[in-house]
Amino acid sequence: MRTISWFALILVLSPLLAFVCLAFLHPIGDPQESPNLFIRLLDFQGTYWMRHAIPIPPPLLLAGLLVSVFLLRRFHFKTAWVGTVVGFVLLGLWSLIMVVPLLVHVN
Repeated sequence: MRTISWFALILVLSPLLAFVCLAFLHPIGDPQESPNLFIRLLDFQGTYWMRHAIPIPPPLLLAGLLVSVFLLRRFHFKTAWVGTVVGFVLLGLWSLIMVVPLLVHVN
């Protein structure tokens, strides 16, 4: 179970890691136009949801957060606690980023 909690923490951090990797690997242009499949996958996980204002959190972030919350409630692992806190922080940041286009559209 502790291995699963580490895996959940990695899932929670995956959008952030994808965004950082994408910044170094493809700094110019639209990543979805790239012929490299890895670049398109990183874009899908890291920034695609925000650029197209899709109101669904990145799937790996949401999956990792749900697994971390389950493991925290059931087994009280320290790694699950870290995954839950980091997951809620990243989900909050994602929510803040998603509200900005809505506020601009309303005004």
